[in-house]
Amino acid sequence: MLNKKKLLQFLLEARTKTYAGGGGKVKPVFKGSTQREYRKGSWFYRDVYYTGKNKFMGLEVVYYLNKPVWSMSYYGSFKRLTEKGIDKILREALLKNWRTTRIWKKIKWQKADYQYICQPDFEGSIDELAGTEKIFKQKKEIYTFFYAGGLLI
Repeated sequence: MLNKKKLLQFLLEARTKTYAGGGGKVKPVFKGSTQREYRKGSWFYRDVYYTGKNKFMGLEVVYYLNKPVWSMSYYGSFKRLTEKGIDKILREALLKNWRTTRIWKKIKWQKADYQYICQPDFEGSIDELAGTEKIFKQKKEIYTFFYAGGLLI
């Protein structure tokens, strides 16, 4: 039986060790993608994403004992800032709110002219979740992110 609490703890830790923390980059399996990975004991996390002109999309998968048990797909777009500029503010927002963001809790975080909001579509759980994430600069939306996922078992 899968321990959902341990799954959530591992997922949140893996996110801080990979994209949010700037680590875990490996040679991608798929041409043109970026791939980040993190492993701890029987758990393995893989995030594969593609970046285009002010857009990106990808897939996170958590494996337990080499079996995929959880996954989340996502799509995002950014305007009025470069990819590097968005990465800087987004990574900071994710690291400051790592225990609760991109799951099923509403998050608001602000720094200088930037405001980060993560808004779930419903009160989900690790079983099933969906929502949006947005960044505003001086009250103008500059980044939007849609996510949905859940248990595979």
